[in-house]
Amino acid sequence: MNVSNRLARDAAPMRVLTQSKPESEVLSQQTCFRCGKGWWPRCLSKPKRCPQCKSPYWDRPRQVKQPHTAADFRALTKALQEKIGRELGIKPVEQPSQDRSLIKALVILKGMKAAGHTWQEMGERVEQEFGARLDNEQLKALAR
Repeated sequence: MNVSNRLARDAAPMRVLTQSKPESEVLSQQTCFRCGKGWWPRCLSKPKRCPQCKSPYWDRPRQVKQPHTAADFRALTKALQEKIGRELGIKPVEQPSQDRSLIKALVILKGMKAAGHTWQEMGERVEQEFGARLDNEQLKALAR
């Protein structure tokens, strides 16, 4: 099949190849930024959606959301606490600078157990650092 027969059969490439029309009236091939499909539109107006993935945002690149970090959540929590405190007239409570998490307590208990400290010494340290009084059975359950 020669080129002229193919151009006669396919109307879109024929319209694109006509040089007598101004540049604004010439069709150009469109490409979807979402799925990568390339196609020739039927008319001069901008296509409303991609013919393959049907996305109305075919002409815009996909925006990748950045994952939130723990620091973002801490900063947001602190800002919210401060704003609520100002609105309610409550003085901000100073947060202790040391880590008082359960993981920290477990690390301390396991280290003390490995070092051969007594259950009484472990209980005193937990009470001193974390403000929680635990009996020997509770300490044993945590240190296991």
